[in-house]
Amino acid sequence: MKYSLPNILSLLRVLIAPIIYQMIVSHNQTMIFYALIIFSLGAITDYLDGFFARKWGDTSSFGSFLDPIADKILTNAALLALMSISILDAWMIVIIIARDILMTLLRVYADRVDKPINTSFTAKFKTAIQLIFTIGVLLLLSFDPKFEYLPQWHAVIDYTVWSIVLLTVFTSIEYLIQNKALLVLLSREPKLPGIHTMLATFFGIGFSPFAPGTVASITAVLILLFPITHLQLFLLSCSIFLISFWSIAFLERKHGNDASIIVIDEVLGMWFILSFPTMSHSPLSVLFSLVIFRLFDIVKPFPINIVNKQKGPFWVLADDLLAAILTIFTMFLLSILQIGSNLLFMR
Repeated sequence: MKYSLPNILSLLRVLIAPIIYQMIVSHNQTMIFYALIIFSLGAITDYLDGFFARKWGDTSSFGSFLDPIADKILTNAALLALMSISILDAWMIVIIIARDILMTLLRVYADRVDKPINTSFTAKFKTAIQLIFTIGVLLLLSFDPKFEYLPQWHAVIDYTVWSIVLLTVFTSIEYLIQNKALLVLLSREPKLPGIHTMLATFFGIGFSPFAPGTVASITAVLILLFPITHLQLFLLSCSIFLISFWSIAFLERKHGNDASIIVIDEVLGMWFILSFPTMSHSPLSVLFSLVIFRLFDIVKPFPINIVNKQKGPFWVLADDLLAAILTIFTMFLLSILQIGSNLLFMR
């Protein structure tokens, strides 16, 4: 992965997405105002990363892959938050997110066969409307936390959202028509990814050109955008843990032991961390646990390095599970140090 400024700006949008979500659903006027500022800055980086990449000739396949995904994660996180506080209807959000997921998977396949998809003007226009709409609603909520004046804007909000939904459907059809040759190639693909591949690569994220494990770990955190409890997340993790054995074995037979495209282990590692009963889901706690987990998984200190040398689906999952356990232990120690520090300053 190339840590250039354009790529860092794109990654920044991914990292701030869950923070913005939590701020909006807090129903706190000050937090919503901060969400407005952070979201607006994120929208500005959407322009800046492309500007700097073109100006400095610093374009890359990873940047082309990450930029549109970062846009989708940022805007959809805000739209999900607005749905959670009953401003938008769920079915509208489902259409928007479903389109983004399908287009992202198609982009992943297109990059894999060296036939990248160019973003159309209509799609850019749709994204711009989504950004402006979200900023406008957040601005309104910043000065109307009790929704006293929101009904006056009901018609404007409805018309705008309907426009976004219609543009979403239109751009989906537009992409399919413009890339019909790619669809024909996909239909003839003898190794078309099936259920095993979708699970082991976590819906194609494993095909990320660079740092698929890190991208998968960050994506795993986005499950917190949904109203899920620690117990529900733990049960979901255990279920997928058991099912993924067959998927990992399937991909290892085709791509070798612990192939880089297998990222379900990184996803489950983060989910196990977030499902731990005492683990806070606050933005700062999640960010710290994500960074610590990635450090353990990349550096592989003892005893992770020993587990990592073993072969087989169980061991592919085991080293990330061990990294998750060490992360939980480290977060526990940090919480103790914080409590100790607070007691010391109280004296």
